[in-house]
Order: sequence, then structure tokens, then C-alpha cells
Amino acid sequence: MNLFIYQNVKQYKAPILIVLVSEILILLFLGRLAAYFLPHSRAVSLNIWELWNVWDVPHYISIASSGYQKLGDEANFIIYLPFFPLLISIFKFVFQTSYLIAGYIVSLFTSILLAIILYKLTLLDYTKKTAILTVLMLFIFPTSFFLHIPYTESLFILLSVASFYFARQKHYWISFLFIGLATATKIVGLALIPAIFIEVLILDRQNFNKKGIYNKLSILLFGSTFALSGFLIYLFLNYYLWGDFFYFTVIQKQHFYETFAPFGQGLVNAFQSLFWRTGLEKIMLGYGQIAAFFLGLGMSFYVLVKVRFSYGIFMFIVLFFSYSMSLWIPMPRYILSLFPMYIALAIFSKNVLFKYIWILFSVILLLILALIFIQYGPVF
Repeated sequence: MNLFIYQNVKQYKAPILIVLVSEILILLFLGRLAAYFLPHSRAVSLNIWELWNVWDVPHYISIASSGYQKLGDEANFIIYLPFFPLLISIFKFVFQTSYLIAGYIVSLFTSILLAIILYKLTLLDYTKKTAILTVLMLFIFPTSFFLHIPYTESLFILLSVASFYFARQKHYWISFLFIGLATATKIVGLALIPAIFIEVLILDRQNFNKKGIYNKLSILLFGSTFALSGFLIYLFLNYYLWGDFFYFTVIQKQHFYETFAPFGQGLVNAFQSLFWRTGLEKIMLGYGQIAAFFLGLGMSFYVLVKVRFSYGIFMFIVLFFSYSMSLWIPMPRYILSLFPMYIALAIFSKNVLFKYIWILFSVILLLILALIFIQYGPVF
């Protein structure tokens, strides 16, 4: 057993090391850095765990500890899907710690698994060097600090990557199971369904004959039940609590001022906000949102044409979900989930000049954004 663990750790030591180093630097080093350079920073009076306990984190902790509520401000937490809080509750029980610490453990555990499975997925098409670079590009991305704190990002990206990996290994039922868990984590998990359908029907040409088509159609028909199961459970949860399958959309509109706007209202609002926002808010909620969107859009086109068609479809649908919100605030965090982008960045890094410029730019921006998050809390 010990030999098995040692061999697996040795095999994946590079991606695991990337996760652990970034975990230490972001959680431990940045907190101390903020306290040193910013004398009035929140970091002066808070420990490293409470330092990142802002915005969505307390909401997930509330659901994990008390479940969904029908009274008070906690009633608005119905917009958060159940799988991540459920994992926090499970890890809290297993490790006998606080809900907050359990949230950090979930993120660490899922980040390590994410690094390994992303490495394995990239190896299906590219060299070991490219696979390691892909993992590195993810964990130095400017908003990658969300992978280390109690947010859904590391879990959702893990489930997304695993869905593609097992589909490409022809383990379709396992793939659909991961999609089901992804749709119980974030609504954009629904983007995995058409992407994996394309993987099964079009890109898997090995058995592309009459008998193979019937087998694939039956897999897709029954697999859809697994794929949609997480989101359907969430809808029934809405109905059980409020008598409305889509009550979460009511809360999003009334409490968070977000509605579905697929014709560019969020982009227009972001551009218009440049004329009345000032200072840091103008940079983060104006230029930052717009830059993140166009980066995601450009990368989606490249991945669709040059990397893998199903990956590109996934990216475009996730981007469409994000684009179709009337109010843009978390766009830089949302595009973090576009995991094929990091494969593209690793490919670009064959150009040594690009590689070092991007790494330098990304790390500097990561430090800046993380320090802003520490200082001001909800920025994205």
C-alpha cells in the first residue's frame, strides 16, 4: 500500500508540487505580506483562515452548517448549489474540525486531484513538459487564489476535467457521473453535456458505424439522466423549500440584481461604468471585467480551432453563461473555469519569450489581485 502511494506521488510529483507551493505562497505568504506593507490591512487583525473568509465563503459555510433556510438573509443562499457545502460538511465530520477549516481542506484536496487529472488529460495529446506547463498556467492564473480558499472553483474545474478525461478514455458512464456532480456544483456545469455529446458522437470515430451509433445513442440517452441529476436535485430543492423550481432566479433578480440578458447588456453596462466609476473600482469592475471577457473569447476561438473542438464548445457555452448576466462583477473569476485555456497557454509557451513574459505578467497580477482581495474583501 505504501509502495503504491509512493509510486503515484512520484509519478505526479510535479503537478502536486505546483499545488503545494502555490498553496503556501498564497495562503501563508500573502497574508503576512499584506500585514507588512499595509499597516491598516485586515491582515493585521485576522488569522490566515479568517482573512479569506469573505463574500461567498460565509454563505457556503452557513449552508454546510445549517442547511438552506427560509428566513432572514440566509434565505437568499438558495442561489448556491448544494454539492460544495455538502463536501464541507463531510470533511468537517471526517477531520473533526471547524466548517471553515473543512472548506480549506476541500479546496486543497480538490486542487491536488485537479492538478493530477489535468496533467493526465493533457498527456493524451501533448508531451510531459506541456502537461506540466498546463498545470502551472492554471495555478499562476491571476485569479487562481480562488482555487485555494473555500470557493467552488477547484471542485468545479476538477469535475469538468474529469468528465472530459473519462469520456476520452471511453468510460462514458463515469464521465456522466462527474457531469452530474458538476451540475450540482455550478449551473454552468450544464455546458459539459453538449461538449461531451460531441466527444462521444463525433470525436470518437473508432466505432463510428451503424452498430456503434446505436450504442452511442443509448449511452447518451441514459447518460443524460446522470448528467442532469445534480441540477434536477437542485431544482427540486427549490420546489421543496419555496414551491417554485426556479425560485433561485427570483432571488438573483431581487437580491443580487442579476437577470438573464443574452444580448450583451452586461458588456454594455461594463463599458458604461468606465465613465462613472473611479479609482480601484473602475479598474476592477470596469476594465477588469471587459479584459477578462475578451481574453476568454479569444482563447475560446483558438481552442475550438487549434486544440479540440469539444473543449472549445465547452468554453463558449461557459462564457455565454457568464456573458448573459445583466451585471458583471465576477467575470475574472468565471473565466478561471475555462480549463482548456491553460493547455493553449502551454502551447504558446513553446515560444520562450512568450512563456517568461506571460509567467511574469500572470504572477505579478496574481499577487496584486490577491492582495486587493485580502484588503477589500469582495472584489470579484
